[in-house]
Amino acid sequence: TYNSSKEVIVFNSLCWKRQVDHPQASARIRPEMLNIRFIPMPQLARLVRPASTAAYNTAMTTLKKDLKQAMISKDDLKKNTIRGLLSAIKNKEIDNKDGDLDEFTLFDIYSKLINQRKDSIKGFLENGREDLVSKERQESELIEGYLNGLPIASQEEIDSKALQYLKKLKNAEPNLQMKQVFGKVDWNTISAEWKASPKSIKSSLA
Repeated sequence: TYNSSKEVIVFNSLCWKRQVDHPQASARIRPEMLNIRFIPMPQLARLVRPASTAAYNTAMTTLKKDLKQAMISKDDLKKNTIRGLLSAIKNKEIDNKDGDLDEFTLFDIYSKLINQRKDSIKGFLENGREDLVSKERQESELIEGYLNGLPIASQEEIDSKALQYLKKLKNAEPNLQMKQVFGKVDWNTISAEWKASPKSIKSSLA
């Protein structure tokens, strides 16, 4: 006999399959006796989540906790704002299924949503819709609070490191053109070293 509850996942380029894990399976168990289930790769991709950092997981826990509290206290503005954040993050997880998720990913998402609200405020003011400005400002301030809670460098710190980096490159290669700078950057390590997202670093170096 064998314990059919023990399974091992075996996969190739086309699919994954689960089969009975038994030390004597190859010798005693015929293929028709195996408990095999095939999982198509597109379906599997939806089940596998990218790796994420501790800071990312902490931020997600905070958002979900705050959402629950907002629902209990019937704070609709906070509830809807956090749901918007979680939705944007979920979309990023889907788009970025083959990459890591970290606090820098969240920084880019939060920054984008804050800028969207700034643009909305500007548009409302230009069209005399001051009644809609307050809600956008409150949402922006709420998102900024989550952004400021991330363990990342400030814009001033990033700009300072960028200036030092450019000076170092210029001293080493006086004839280096600005368009060549990005090619000198080790994008695999610089985010962790500077505690900033690649997008923020590129913006400061440009």
